[in-house]
Parts: sequence; C-alpha cells; structure tokens
Amino acid sequence: MHKNGGSMDKLTPPSSSTTATRGSVIVAVIGAIIVLGVLAAAIQKQFGTSSSSVVTENRADSATYAAYSGLAFAAAQNDSALAAMHTAGATNYTLATGLTFNLTVGAKNTGTGKYPVSVIGTANPGAGYEANAYMSASITPVSSGGGEDDGGVSDYVMSSGGTAKVAGYVAGDVLANTVTLQGGSTVAGSLTTTSTTTPLVISGGVTVGGTGEVICSNSSITVSGGSDVVNGTLYSQGDVTIDGGATVNGDIYAKGSVTVSGGSTVNGNIHSQASVSLTSAKIGSSTVKRFIYAAGTVTATGGSTIYVDIHSQTNIALQNITVYGNMYAKTGVTTQQYLTHLYGNIYTNPTAPTAPVACASYTAPTAPIFTASTARNITSQTTITAGNYYYTSFSTNWIDLCLDVSGGDINIFVSGNASSNATIYVKTSTSGNCFTNSNKMNSIDETFSASAAKVFLYTGGTFTLGGGVDWFGTVLANGNIYPGGGSSIIGSLHSINGSVNPNSTWYEIKYVQSNYLSSH
Repeated sequence: MHKNGGSMDKLTPPSSSTTATRGSVIVAVIGAIIVLGVLAAAIQKQFGTSSSSVVTENRADSATYAAYSGLAFAAAQNDSALAAMHTAGATNYTLATGLTFNLTVGAKNTGTGKYPVSVIGTANPGAGYEANAYMSASITPVSSGGGEDDGGVSDYVMSSGGTAKVAGYVAGDVLANTVTLQGGSTVAGSLTTTSTTTPLVISGGVTVGGTGEVICSNSSITVSGGSDVVNGTLYSQGDVTIDGGATVNGDIYAKGSVTVSGGSTVNGNIHSQASVSLTSAKIGSSTVKRFIYAAGTVTATGGSTIYVDIHSQTNIALQNITVYGNMYAKTGVTTQQYLTHLYGNIYTNPTAPTAPVACASYTAPTAPIFTASTARNITSQTTITAGNYYYTSFSTNWIDLCLDVSGGDINIFVSGNASSNATIYVKTSTSGNCFTNSNKMNSIDETFSASAAKVFLYTGGTFTLGGGVDWFGTVLANGNIYPGGGSSIIGSLHSINGSVNPNSTWYEIKYVQSNYLSSH
C-alpha cells in the first residue's frame, strides 16, 4: 500500500464485439452483486450497523472493495496511530491493485473511546468509467499489544471516584471525579475529570497530554501560567480559559465560552457553543491557518497578529488587531478604525461549531469477595510466588521482597489495611536467584516492567508506601492510597471510595494494564 499517491496501472477494456461486450457486462454485474453481498456480510460482522455504502457509476465491486480495505486498515490501528491520522486529515492510499481509498479519521469520542472514520474507495481513478464507494464506521483502536482495549478502570494508570492528586511524573491516563496537579508535574497521557461542579485547573508549570491524548472535563477548564502546556484535544462541558502565557497544542471544544488572553498560544482550532474572546492571544501562523467557530460573538483585540478564519453565528468584533483570514458572521463584522487590519474577505454564511464529546464516565470496579483469617507481616527476606493469597492485613518491614511471577500471576487480597517498606525484586525466569541486582526495581523504566500486569493487590482499607519505597503491580483500595515520597510505581493505582495520593506526595508511576482488573 502506498500513501499519498503512487503509480497506478489504468485498466483498459479489451476490444470485442457488441455481443461479447454485453456478455461481459452481464458477468460483471453478476460478479459485482456477489462481491457486494459478501462484502456487506463482512462489513456487517466487523463494523456493525454504523457502516454504510453509497456506490456511483459502474465497477461498484472494486470501489466497494477499496472502501472496505480502508475501513479494515483503520480498524487495525492503535490509538496513537488513529490520532496521528486525525491530525493528518483526509489522506489518499493506493493498493497494490491500483485501487485507491481516501481515509478521514475524526476526533476521538472520549465517552466511547472510538474514532469516527469515513472512507471513499475509488476504482479506475481518473478514467471515464471511474467508480466510487463511500463507507463510514466508528473504530475502536487496538491496544499497542495487538488486542482490543478491555475498557473500565484497567485502562487507566490512576482512577478514583474521589480525588487524584498528581505530584511528579505520571505515564498513563488519569480518570477521577476531581484532579489536582502540583506545580512542575507531568501527565504523559489523557486526563479526565467527571465532576460537574469542580473545574479542572492546569497551572504552575504543569505539562499534560501528548499526541492523540485528550483533556476532558464535565465542568470548566483553566490552563494558566507561562510554562503550562496541554498537548492534545481539549473538551469542556463548561467554559475554557487560557491565560498567563499558557500553551495549548490541540483543538478546543467547549460547551461554554472560550477566553484566550495574556499572550497565551493556541496551536489548534476553537469550537465554542457560546462566545470566544481573544486578548493578546496567539493563534495560527503565516504557514498554518487556524479556525474559530462560535455560536455567539467572537471578539479579538490586544494588538496581536493572528492567522485565522473566524465563524460566528452572530457577529465578530475586531479591535486593535491584525487578522489574516476570512470572517464569516450572520449579523456582520465591526472593526476599530485605524487600529484594526483585516486581510481577508467578509461573508455571511458561517459554519456552526462542533459540540464537545462526552467525557469518559467513572464506574467503580467491583471489590472482590473473599474470606481471610490471618494477618501477614513480613519481617525478613521473602519470596512470593504465583497464587492467590488472603490476609486480614498485609505489611512489611524494611526488607527485600521478591515477587516471583515466573509461574503465573500473584493476587493478594487483604480485608484490612496494606503497607510496604520493602525493596522490590522481580523474577520473571524459572531459573536463577531472584535477589540479584538485575531483578531489583530502581525506577519505572525497568526491562521487566511488563510483568507488572501479573501482580495485583486489593485492600479493603488503605494502601501505604514508606518514603522512597517502590511498588510493582496494580493496587485496588477501598480507601486512600498513599505513595511514599520518591516512590517509583509500575502498574496502576485505583481507589474505590477514597483518594489517590491525598497528601500530594511527589512520586513517579508508569502504566501497565492489570491482568486481574482487565478480566474482572
């Protein structure tokens, strides 16, 4: 397959008699009907009723095959690949047979986790007998490991029905009712808050997101402070405020108003179901034009130069600003004489803004049901092998603890509180000694990090790590989860009725999906 063009051999019909031609047409029509029937069944099975097709002219079978190939190609992509395709826009691909398809990937719906995809398949492109077929579907990205995402909290590095406090480095997605971010922290993933009353505030030199990631709030969103950077698409069910020299590298979708001020930069498009206000804002460049779509008034002022087409369902007000772009407003455009420079045309047919998608919802995982009668306090060097363990409490002294997953998963169920002060070693091979330096956990970047999927600990109370103490695997707690200052955690942290890191302790965590949570 070739992207963005490539050589294509044009099909030339052979010369034949009228009778032979008619016979060929009949055979072609029958073949097209058969192929379309087979493809329709395949499409229905793989993509469901969200797929549809519209065929024009002849050669319908080949065009439909090309369109179906485009859907199949999109369905084989992971989240980051689909996000990159969304950023790239409509793209042409050429199959080895000379057929082509044009693929467009829409913005990810953070509520369903799917991408809207549309494909136009073409047979005999550029010829007088060109045929086209159109199909669309909602695509769920495959996981980086090749399978489909399992959904639920197992897809998140941190989740809570209460508050998740980020202080340090978080590699993975965060989902909580509310999230607070300590200055200088980084979330290398998506960030979702489900509260309808508490705004999401990103400030104090925080970096959030990445390519294909989303920042979503059921309330308002504020990004402020000179070094604050949001990378990804931003969705708000309330207002969006960008100020203090902050930067947003992505599109903004708001149910309420959008305000960009204080020298802040938006490297993306803006959609507002209300009004948009730009004051000393930076949007667009001489090489990349941006777009603003608003249901209400759009006001731009502050002496800056912006490169943007503005669409307002009401009016546009330009004051002391230079604009390179076209203005689309139903009730007109007002400009401040002498101080405003508009290099573009004025129209009265604006495009309506796109509403923000719904944020992912939090569903508390089900606490496991079990019976325990024994407390476990580990006071000396110990190895835990594969199996299920049930305790009334779990704790360790400052000892060496080996988690031997060479024989399978380790699941620890604790009815009370759990804590650890242990130095962690991880054994993934059936041979050798666990307590060697190569098996010792020192950071979130260990070569054996994927094996964290095999370790799960549930506590009916709280989970606590000592200062500088690391943990390997997923923790599900009914109460609060307290990382230690300077802790490194590989796995994920989930609190059902409490908070994650309520003391705002500085630590680092890297996401690895839990085998237990993804199957329960």
